[in-house]
Formats: sequence, C-alpha cells, structure tokens
Amino acid sequence: MIARVVLAIAFTIASSHAITAETIRVVASELPPCVFAGEELSGFSVELWEALADELEFDYELNLLTFDEKLDAIRSRSADVAIGCISVSADRERDMDFTHAITTNGFTTASLIEASLIPNFSDESLKMLLLLLLFVIFFAHLMWWSEHGQSSISDRYFPGVFQSIWFSLVTMSTVGYGDIAPQRWLGRISAALLILTGVTAFGVIFGQFAADALGQRAAKPVAATSDLRTYVVGTKAHTATAEYLGELGVETIEYADLESAADAIRTGSVDVIMHDTLAINHLVQRSDDLVITGPTFSPHYLGIALQESSPLRESLNAALLKIQADGRYQTIHHRWF
Repeated sequence: MIARVVLAIAFTIASSHAITAETIRVVASELPPCVFAGEELSGFSVELWEALADELEFDYELNLLTFDEKLDAIRSRSADVAIGCISVSADRERDMDFTHAITTNGFTTASLIEASLIPNFSDESLKMLLLLLLFVIFFAHLMWWSEHGQSSISDRYFPGVFQSIWFSLVTMSTVGYGDIAPQRWLGRISAALLILTGVTAFGVIFGQFAADALGQRAAKPVAATSDLRTYVVGTKAHTATAEYLGELGVETIEYADLESAADAIRTGSVDVIMHDTLAINHLVQRSDDLVITGPTFSPHYLGIALQESSPLRESLNAALLKIQADGRYQTIHHRWF
C-alpha cells in the first residue's frame, strides 16, 4: 500500500516536470477584442495567456487557426490549450475541459441606426408626456378654482381654465412672463405647490424627450427572443451564438467572421447581427452606423479550453487565481474592455 502511494506521488511529480519541460501547444482564432491577428497576435486572451505562461514559466508555441480548427485540435489532442473568447457550454464540456472563468459574456444584438428625421420616442417618453398633461390639467383647475374672478383669470370656466393652463405651463417651464400672478393666498399656495413639484417634473420629462431625440435608436429593435424570430439574423459560423439561435428557431445566416456579418446588415442581407457581447461591443465602438439593441441573452462564462483530463488544468487555475489576486488580471481586463 505504501509502495503504491509512493509510486503515485512520484508519477505526479514526474508529470509536473514533464509539463514544465515540454513546449505547450497553444492555438487561437481571431475574434476582437480577445484575439487580433496581425504581424503578432494580440488581444485580451493573448495577453492573459502570456501572464499565465510567465507565472508558470511555460515554454509555448502559439498558432492561429479558425475557430472550428482550434476546438478540433483540442479534441484530437494535437493542441494543449485553446484561447480566444471560448464560451463554456455543456456540449463542449463533454469532450474537453476548461479553466476557471476568465470573464463573463453573453449574446448581444446590433442593428443599423435608424435614419429617420423624426425621433422615434420611447414608450417611457409617451407615458411621461401623458403624466405631464394630467399634471398641467390638475394645477390649471386648482389655479382657476383659487383665482377665478380676479383680473388675470376670468370668472367663467371658459376662458378662465385656458388662462390657468397658460399660467401652469409658463410657471413649470420657469419662463414666468408675469402676465398672470396669484392675488389670493389660496392661489399663492397653489402656485407654490406648482413651483415645488411642477418645475422638477417638467425638467425630468423633457429631459427624457431630449434623450430620445438625440440618442441613437435601432432601425430593427430587439427587446426579447420573440423579436429575434421576426428577423433574419447574421452571426459567425459554428459558434455558441449560432447554436443558440438554432435552438430558438431563428432564421440565421452564418458568416466566416463578424466583419462579414456587419457588411451583410449594411447591404440588407440580414436585419440584425448577434454574437458574443464582448465582440459586438468592440464592433459597435468602431462603427458609426451600428447600435446595440436589446438585452444580453443567455449570460455565460468564457474560459481557456484544454484537453479532457488535462494535467495543465490545476496549475493554470492556480495561476489564474494568483494574477486575479495581485491585480495583473484587472489591468489586462481594463486595457482591452
């Protein structure tokens, strides 16, 4: 029994030495901001791997493949590590392992920006407009009841109530022409309430309208999965996003890369594009004609993919926790996101 324990310990030590002695075969696929392909590979995943390899004193070789080739290399054991925005899913966990999560992610949709000259006001703005009208009508009747019969407000309901509406509007908007001024104490108290509550309400409501008028709105808005089923959606081929859209029964066109999907939305081949939140954010930041629309669907984690039962997993997890604790991870994350 003791001999077996000694042999097991010896095997573990030998395996550890073998890991550090051999060159780690690392594969990546281009998907900004995780991996940029240029003269040298760069990006969040590349810099994070460099920090982990430096911490563990790994020798490694890094090669660029397509996304499918990258995962196939892990499954066939022709590569040891795969990096670059890889979503952790139940299907992938069946034939490969993952490190601890390196960041959170999800699926996000982007649309062309609406080109209409007339702002498309949100439901929230329309509700606030109705609230403003009710507010004005309430205070107009309060002022007429308090002040009717005075020189500035007619004793008759018409046109007295219209005069009171005018007074309420100019007071709430802080214009204050001074053509109507409360004469009775009850009217002054009503006007004070109007100033204290109405001015604030007027500013908030018109601030919402200004945000709608100046803000960028999606030509094809998405609020829920039901909206996705009404559109043709473009995405990157053979990814977790494509699988997700397929499960929802959404009409999907797959492209070799996200830039091709962005070109397709501009030509009208697709209505919206969907992909990893990190990638969509990066694309929209660099595109004047695209805007993010809708929530983040199917929140999940990204990890570093490894061979099934990989001896690298424990050491990489320990190194990842260490660089998260000493702040190196946060520096890298902030630089790219």
